[in-house]
Amino acid sequence: MRERKSATKDDNVLSDAWPTPAKIIAELLHSHPEAESLLAEAGHCRALAATSAASCDAKFRVAQAARRAYEELRHRLEPRRGRPVHFAVGMLVLAILSAGLALLNWAELAGLLAGTESILLAVGATAVWVTVAWLASLAARRRRWDLTAALAGVAVVLGLLLTAWQGSVWSPGRWLLAAFILVLAGGAAALIAHTESASLHVARQRWHFARAEFERAVCTREADLEAAAVAREAWLSLVRAWVMAAAAGDEGFLEETLSLATALLGGGPPMLPS
Repeated sequence: MRERKSATKDDNVLSDAWPTPAKIIAELLHSHPEAESLLAEAGHCRALAATSAASCDAKFRVAQAARRAYEELRHRLEPRRGRPVHFAVGMLVLAILSAGLALLNWAELAGLLAGTESILLAVGATAVWVTVAWLASLAARRRRWDLTAALAGVAVVLGLLLTAWQGSVWSPGRWLLAAFILVLAGGAAALIAHTESASLHVARQRWHFARAEFERAVCTREADLEAAAVAREAWLSLVRAWVMAAAAGDEGFLEETLSLATALLGGGPPMLPS
């Protein structure tokens, strides 16, 4: 009986003295000056990688939702893509046409008024021409040909009034100016009719912005994953070298210790023996 108790006591002493993965890592953290820093850095990089991955998934869903909204709006507003002119390009060309109309109107009205008054009147006439062009394009888009013809008649009457303003109806130069004004107004109407809507432009810009945000999130995620892999490998390399020095040749023990070292990267204080 005494021999059995003595054997049991000796087994417990050997069991306490035999190294385990938890004891090896605890000894490493207590003894090596870089161990705690490498473990903390690896855990921090792993948490950053998880956060950036979640953010990337969220921004991907936002980008997909913005794309679906844009495509649904495009299918509703332009089922056959009959307005191919980009909104920004259309607005730029319309501004150029409006400037040409203002200049021609000023040339027509310069003889009646002087200085600022003629400029203001020319600007007002240009606004009228652009409004008539917009109404004509809207009527043509809705296939209201009677309204389109009426607006074209209004444009011709306005041109005649501008030409006859000074009483020189038969002046070839004034007829040429009136013809130029009508051509520019017609070009503005055609341009407006073939320019995409502002709402479609805004929806596409929202989609492009969301896609750019997702691409930046992907770059951040890749960088965080790479940093996490480097930090993890640095920590595991230190653990591997420490285990090889303590229990060289025991591959199973090495794998168990590396598994525990990897589990410690999940966050929280490690439950290791002191």
